[in-house]
Amino acid sequence: MQRVFTGNYEQCKVGNLISISGDRGEDAGFVGKCIPELAPKKDFFRRYKDNKGKIPDEVNDRYYIEQYYTRVLSQVDIEELLKGEVDPILLCYEKDQEFCHRHVVAEYIEMVYGVKVRDILVDEDLNVEENTRPPHIKQILAEVMEQYKDQAPTDAGQEER
Repeated sequence: MQRVFTGNYEQCKVGNLISISGDRGEDAGFVGKCIPELAPKKDFFRRYKDNKGKIPDEVNDRYYIEQYYTRVLSQVDIEELLKGEVDPILLCYEKDQEFCHRHVVAEYIEMVYGVKVRDILVDEDLNVEENTRPPHIKQILAEVMEQYKDQAPTDAGQEER
C-alpha cells in the first residue's frame, strides 16, 4: 500500500472510488467497486445508532470501535483487500468529521501499516480538499487494540445474536 484515502459518497465524485458500506453505497446511488469485508456488522451498527443521544457519545463511540475492531478489522488483511488498487478512496455516508467506520479504518491503516490516510473531498474537476478526522478515534482504537492484542481474533468482542 502506498496511498489510501477516505471520503464520503456525496463529496467524492471521481477517482478510484470503493464502497465500504454495508449496502455498497446503494442509498447514495453509488455504482462501483466495493469491499464488503470492511462494512460494519448490522447488529452492532443498529445498537450504536439506537444508543445515539441515549448514552454519552464517548461511551457509544468506544462500543462501536471495539465491535468494529474485534469483529471486522482483526478479521481481515487490508493490504490483501487493497492489493492492486491505485490510490483507493474508501467511501461511506457520513460527512466530514462525523464519527464513522471509515475514520476507524483510516486510523487502523496508519497504525498497522504505517500508511498516511487522508480524508478528502474531490469534485468532478479534480479539486481536492482535505478533512480532519475526529481526534478521539485514534486514542480509543489504540486502547482497544492494546486490550485485545493477546486474544485470538475469532474470540474477541463476539456478541450474542
